[in-house]
Amino acid sequence: MVRFFKYSAAGNDFIIINERELSGFPLVKENIVRLCDRRIGIGADGILLHSEPENSGIHAKMTIFNSDGSTAEMCGNGIRCFALYLILDCGITASPLVIRTGNGILEATCRKSGSSYEISATLGKARFIDETKHVEVNGCSFERTGVSTGNPHLVYIAEDRDCTVDVSGLWKLRELGFETNVELVTEIDLVKNCAAVDVYERGAGKTPACGTGGAAVVNTLLKTGRIRENQVFTVRFPGGDIGYTVKPDGETVISGVPLRIFSGIVEV
Repeated sequence: MVRFFKYSAAGNDFIIINERELSGFPLVKENIVRLCDRRIGIGADGILLHSEPENSGIHAKMTIFNSDGSTAEMCGNGIRCFALYLILDCGITASPLVIRTGNGILEATCRKSGSSYEISATLGKARFIDETKHVEVNGCSFERTGVSTGNPHLVYIAEDRDCTVDVSGLWKLRELGFETNVELVTEIDLVKNCAAVDVYERGAGKTPACGTGGAAVVNTLLKTGRIRENQVFTVRFPGGDIGYTVKPDGETVISGVPLRIFSGIVEV
């Protein structure tokens, strides 16, 4: 039996397990897929494994497993859920929380408002992996940029508001020759400081939101001169809104309200 916690942020849901609870139960592909299955398992976009840090000054280590059993370097919604789990279920009250991830050491802070907790977390600095290009797919025009925000992303900005291409079709192109996450930006409103985005994640498929994907979109908008540093910008995913700010030093900060859904024990 393995004790677990279920959290969600902007529609992305995660199973969180403390490594000490595994008791010899291996987190191999078969077991990860079964736990994440929404019919015969707990159901989730992925698993966040909580391990003790190797160094002092770090509160926890987070390892990310996608629902197909593969690993991911980083997850923006995941780190917000993980931070709230450390506060609510582990009793860690430090501020900021210092978390080791596959994208280095990141920090998270919490602001309580009534019964809700707004979590802000650093995601590191974006790195552009392919220049901005204009491409056409099935008769639709896009501005496409490759950017890594811990995970590799291709951001497609639709140049036609009547675009009929689905984000899953863009993902299947694999234009960089390897799997990336893909974001389809269908509308940008620079008056309300927001953009509508659909996402397809490697290892998980079409998901309600992607934290690092939103960061990729915001850094792309900054690079192309549409927004500025320190500007609070909202990415509107199907699963909910997520706030972002890119600091003058290049650090991207993600903010939003994750939810504790339930906890339990699963027979393994």
